[in-house]
Amino acid sequence: MRPGRHLTANALSERLIRHGTPATRLARNGAWLSLVSSVHWKLLADLIGTSDATAHRWHQHSATDRASYVAMRMKDRPPPTALE
Repeated sequence: MRPGRHLTANALSERLIRHGTPATRLARNGAWLSLVSSVHWKLLADLIGTSDATAHRWHQHSATDRASYVAMRMKDRPPPTALE
């Protein structure tokens, strides 16, 4: 309510919740995943003005290339055991 001053993330989130939009973080994360799956991460970083490291982490998290996806899945699973 102060002219010339930006809203904080928390203040904006509270306003959106009052208007019936509670999942702002989920929407933000979904937008990131959608963007990095359709545009190369380096180009995305340049277009939206974020750091290369941030865009690259989102690219890795989205597992848009098969090698990253397989590596991520293998890291989360226990090692295979011998068939009995």
